[in-house]
Amino acid sequence: MGNDDPTSGGTGNDDPTSGGTGNDDPTSGGTGNDDPGSGGSNGDPGSGGTGGGNPGSGGTGGGNPGSGECTNIRPTGTEWDEATCDQWASQTPECNQPWMIENNYCNESCGRCSSNGSGGSGGGGPGPIPSMCTEPSGNVCSNQIGTHCGYTFEYWKDQGTGCMTNTADGFSVEWSNINNLLGRKGVRPGSASNVVHYNATYNPNGNSYLCVYGWTTGPLVEYYIVDSWGNWRPPGGEGYKGSFQSDGGTYDIYQTQRVNQPSIEGTATFYQYWSVRTEKRVNGTITVGNHFNAWAQHGMNMGNLYEVSMTVEGYQSSGSATVSMSIE
Repeated sequence: MGNDDPTSGGTGNDDPTSGGTGNDDPTSGGTGNDDPGSGGSNGDPGSGGTGGGNPGSGGTGGGNPGSGECTNIRPTGTEWDEATCDQWASQTPECNQPWMIENNYCNESCGRCSSNGSGGSGGGGPGPIPSMCTEPSGNVCSNQIGTHCGYTFEYWKDQGTGCMTNTADGFSVEWSNINNLLGRKGVRPGSASNVVHYNATYNPNGNSYLCVYGWTTGPLVEYYIVDSWGNWRPPGGEGYKGSFQSDGGTYDIYQTQRVNQPSIEGTATFYQYWSVRTEKRVNGTITVGNHFNAWAQHGMNMGNLYEVSMTVEGYQSSGSATVSMSIE
């Protein structure tokens, strides 16, 4: 699907990108409590010094227990826009949802995870996005579509060197001197109600995007929700429509067009819809429907969804990325 138009992103861009500051090992959970007694509400082994137990439920330390505090309001665009600790604790007995981990709901001081050994008030950052997948990791270095851990993945490049590795909680991509490369993992056909949670270590050297990506048919549209990029912010200044707020940030909206270029329906002419965050980030939540609704307000209507995928793309660049993700 490579091309040489800088507005294309998923199918290639002239202008290089790089950027996306890697986070400081967000996968390392807290190591638990210095004083085992301070984890008294944790069960055994949560009450021990390591705060261990079930690392799948929020890392070896769980949440961000070092702060000793808890956010009481659940993020907007979810089942409850506002909920107290007691309300959501009664509804969700296990601390195993990405939104809990990302927003420190797994903190002992908020009454969570009292018996699953997910750690107490020790230091450390949030644990990884949990996964119950037991499929072995798979390394893919040639163009391929497949399934892994309940998601559909696709790896594609036109030239150069690169590989994608599927992991239990997401995927990683490495590339060197490629022309155009995409590594993506998500759901097909997907839904406007999908919410993507992700945590990435993103190290591009050149043109690259970290985004939610996909296509629609009837009409044929290639779409991007870009949270980070490299040394060129897509898609340039062309086709600006406006801006809106979603998931704690501002996104600029663009519409561009590709003429006689590769697509999921072969060579075709189609529009691209873009939401590009004004400030880069490499972890968070993307509420897909917010973007679809914002585009519709500018006459940018979606067709039938083909996919909703967390994606790393590179164009005439090198780099690497590791992405933990879940889609609900």
